Amino acid sequence: MKLKYRIIPKGAADGTVPLNWAFIDKKDILEAGLTDLEACKVIGKDLGEDCAAVNVMDMDAITVTSDGIIANGAVVGVASVDHGMINPSYGYLNISEIPYSDQMIQEEPHMRLWLTDFYKGKKLFRGPSRADRGNRSPNNENMTMSGRIANNNCGSEVMNMVEMTEILAPFFGQYEIMTGGEVIIGLAGPVVSVGIGMVVSERHGRVFGGDNLGSYRAGMTAHNSGIYAKTVKQDYPAIAAPKNVLAEYTLRALDIGLIPGRHIGSSPAVLCLAKAYGKEIDCDNIASRAWIELESVGITREFLESPSKVMTREEVIANADKIIPGMEDAKKYAVADICEIRYAEV
Repeated sequence: MKLKYRIIPKGAADGTVPLNWAFIDKKDILEAGLTDLEACKVIGKDLGEDCAAVNVMDMDAITVTSDGIIANGAVVGVASVDHGMINPSYGYLNISEIPYSDQMIQEEPHMRLWLTDFYKGKKLFRGPSRADRGNRSPNNENMTMSGRIANNNCGSEVMNMVEMTEILAPFFGQYEIMTGGEVIIGLAGPVVSVGIGMVVSERHGRVFGGDNLGSYRAGMTAHNSGIYAKTVKQDYPAIAAPKNVLAEYTLRALDIGLIPGRHIGSSPAVLCLAKAYGKEIDCDNIASRAWIELESVGITREFLESPSKVMTREEVIANADKIIPGMEDAKKYAVADICEIRYAEV
């Protein structure tokens, strides 16, 4: 019996990728008769003395991005492997299924997307429950660590802690990896660095575990680092979906009346798409600290409220590369050109 997995090896994308990142489809794990943890251990053994971050993916489920946009597919387990080993206490983390409730829809308005035909009835995974987090502290509650490798924020940011290298993978990029589509790879840059800090209120999120309903809301920044927010992640490479993919998923939220700054996050990408689409932005609800960060990358209230030609849905998607700011020196790759499919002995 062999276990199929995907790996973006260190050095892929013309040397841009600084470490190994492996992805396993939940269906392949079940076909091999393994648990998620056992599958991660099989990959660790297959890599031998090499190291990698590992994401377990359920392509029939859904997840939510940090700015409140629902995505097809979900990370349901994360691991860090080094020299064939997974740290028994902190090397693997199960991502919890979050059951539907009317209370969630009321308290987390971005989750109204779950009720649409795109996602209705699918299982939701965002972050680990308190039971799955175990005795992790708030500083590593969504992270795994083994030897050289840390897999952070529920599988969206991984690091080699010896070589001091790091790479990001916003979730839509991971979906493209699993479906054999296309990705853009380059430096995250200041705009993405600011954008990933623009969060929404939710329980058991991919970035913030536990209950942040009282700590954060749409229109706020989790970075709270002023003009320095744009430098937090700007030098890290990132694997992202093409911008027309991000536009499609974001427009689904705008189409049902979700408002940036009130219901969904005020990231530069969301704000620029809403402006181009002629949709309301709750500028009054965007916190002053968030405005400082947005203005540092050229997203001002004056710009958002200035008159401009409203585009149709089709026009927004067709012009997404011009509308959505962010990423530097990015190059488009077919996933098949940067990702290997391997089979590990079970």
